[in-house]
Amino acid sequence: MKFSIQWKFITAFFFIIVTTLAINFLILLFLPTHLTEGPRSKLTFLLASSSALVFTLLLCYPWIRKFQNALSEIEGLATRLSKGNFGQRLPLNVHEETGELADSIDQMAVSIETQVFQLSEDRTHLSALLTGMVEGVLVLDRQGQILLTNTAMEKMFGLSRQETKGRPFIEVIRHHRLNEFIQRTLESKTNPSEEIAIPAPEEKIFFVQASTAKNADEQEIAAAFVFHDVTPLKTLERVRKDFVANVSHELRTPMASIKGYIEALLDGAKENPTQCTEFLKIIEKHADRLNNIISDLLALSQIESGKYQWVKNEIQVPELFEKVSSILKPLAEKKDQHLSIHISQPIHPIQGDLEKMTLVVTNLLDNAVKYTPAGGKITLGALETDFATEISVSDSGPGVPKKDLSRIFERFYRVDRARSREMGGTGLGLSIVKHIVETHGGSVTVQSQPGKGSTFTVRIPKRKGNGES
Repeated sequence: MKFSIQWKFITAFFFIIVTTLAINFLILLFLPTHLTEGPRSKLTFLLASSSALVFTLLLCYPWIRKFQNALSEIEGLATRLSKGNFGQRLPLNVHEETGELADSIDQMAVSIETQVFQLSEDRTHLSALLTGMVEGVLVLDRQGQILLTNTAMEKMFGLSRQETKGRPFIEVIRHHRLNEFIQRTLESKTNPSEEIAIPAPEEKIFFVQASTAKNADEQEIAAAFVFHDVTPLKTLERVRKDFVANVSHELRTPMASIKGYIEALLDGAKENPTQCTEFLKIIEKHADRLNNIISDLLALSQIESGKYQWVKNEIQVPELFEKVSSILKPLAEKKDQHLSIHISQPIHPIQGDLEKMTLVVTNLLDNAVKYTPAGGKITLGALETDFATEISVSDSGPGVPKKDLSRIFERFYRVDRARSREMGGTGLGLSIVKHIVETHGGSVTVQSQPGKGSTFTVRIPKRKGNGES
């Protein structure tokens, strides 16, 4: 049976008193009479009491020493707990000496270890969750100082966790409208949301949702902001709107011309053979234009939907180049352009749909012929890297302005609309090229400077057995 430490102290106290009194009584009982009478009796009593007390203390010393060692063990455990070593426990002899105190200390250690483990697990789960989020997270205290940012937030704004933690948000996020939104949220203690465009270094559009803690202290979490990057959705929405507007315009223009010339014929122009023939040729031209637009739209829709039945061929690049150049070389010669083919080394066959890859090279080369001025140079080239076969079309044309490079593969997007229509383009050629190449698992890029020409590069990844080691 265990006794509390209080009862042990009481028991020890009474033991010392009773033992001292008993020894005093025995000393006085057995001393000669002449020592207990007269003036020597006080001195005798004092000596007896002192001797009894010293004897009692000597008798209790082993217990006192054991109790002192037990307290030292408890002190040592408390020190280890304060340093985070929660796996330590008190020895059995300490429990025997201090009873409930040792039990309480051990229970406290177990409780702390469990809670720290749980907190550590929760923190690990939270960290994994925040790290895996594609949304940016910013957590602030009531003073607007940054308590936490996740990886996505740091990438979005080019931040460093070590540099941002503990700093005011206004020093880290340098965007007026966003800072106003954060400050307004902290002051109002509401949960607003807002769409905010960040212009630099490249435009990004974020949908920001705020969540506030209404009764937070100064150093506690006051507000959390979640940043959803909606730039791709906004870009897609803009492309969709532009597509609807562009396709309507592209169809309306030839239709209006056709209708106008038909009305002119009905009004009497058909009676004039020369004028009738001229008008019919114009109508035929616009009808062909409509047919080309519709054909390209159907081809693009078929490729995007995945319904096109691809034919896998071994495509010999030199033969592909000869086939396409033979079609377009007369047009280039008519403009006094120099068209050349440059293949740097033997090229292994590429795996793909011959018809569609022919369309890719034809569209790129046709654009080069259209936009390169008379006397210019056009090069159709190919080279093989460790991972891909690269097909390039370079020209010495007017080039593409930097602001248009990111949109040049969109449907109906034109750098110079008037000139493109004049040359009979549908505005869908580069978009078709991009989708065909991506369906082959490749990519198409453009490098261009105004006044210095353009280079379009198609990269088709190499397949096993296609020159790979």
